[in-house]
Amino acid sequence: MTFKAYFACYPCLLRQTVEAVNFLQLGDISTKEILQDSMRILIDMDENLTSAEIAALIHQNIIKKVGGADPYAEAKKESLQRASAIYAYAKEIIVNSNDPLSTAIKICTAGNVIDFGPTAHYDLKATIQDVLERPFSRFDYEAFKIVLDKAEKILFLADNAGETIFDKLLIEEINKPLYYVVKKNPIMNDALEEDARNTRFPEYVQIMDNGTAIQGTVLKHCSKQFIEKYNKADMIISKGMGNFETLPEEGVRAFFLLKIKCKPIAELSGIPENSFVLKQGGFCYLLR
Repeated sequence: MTFKAYFACYPCLLRQTVEAVNFLQLGDISTKEILQDSMRILIDMDENLTSAEIAALIHQNIIKKVGGADPYAEAKKESLQRASAIYAYAKEIIVNSNDPLSTAIKICTAGNVIDFGPTAHYDLKATIQDVLERPFSRFDYEAFKIVLDKAEKILFLADNAGETIFDKLLIEEINKPLYYVVKKNPIMNDALEEDARNTRFPEYVQIMDNGTAIQGTVLKHCSKQFIEKYNKADMIISKGMGNFETLPEEGVRAFFLLKIKCKPIAELSGIPENSFVLKQGGFCYLLR
């Protein structure tokens, strides 16, 4: 089963286009041309494409039109700075908690609010308090601990730049060698190798890219090197709605940490919109 683009995805994709050109501060003529291109992509799209693949086509066109500039370059730097500024605050909460791993998972999930897809507005400290006080709609923590205890080959699928700081907090609690997987080329504010390097993970973390510039993890487009690591992994920790959307068939080895940010994903997964989750297996696995 694959998540296809819903009608509700269309205005969201167009809003992302507007946001990207606003970051680039383009003139009216260039802005109009890029918006028209995005609308044509939506009109002419293959109905079998996921919303992640459509977004990639739209953003690749924007980058091409502006001579290779990354519209989100400065926004990613800002989000990394904002997240770094509260690292010590979050770390202290984890260290002083009764269950540091559980708390680290929750705070790591809070980082998923750093998103320029569904929304560009977020308050990091308020979200941390929210995830600590509000029950997750699903929290497969016991299963997470069992799989983690036995895992020898762990993949951590990154989401957004800035969110990498929150991932670091969880990775420090996991304290096991793992591969941290980013995108090869720019797609919105998704983390790249540079963002991961700037996060300064522990030395037991190896950074690699999946060979794509597509949100989530669309396996048919990923590099051979990534697929080899993916197939051999005995635990996959997956951040964000993009990965949840594009890996619906993943089973017990996978754990998805995210906030459900839009109605289509909420309806498809059966998980309430605006709720936080730690879920074992993709949404198709849930339905079985």
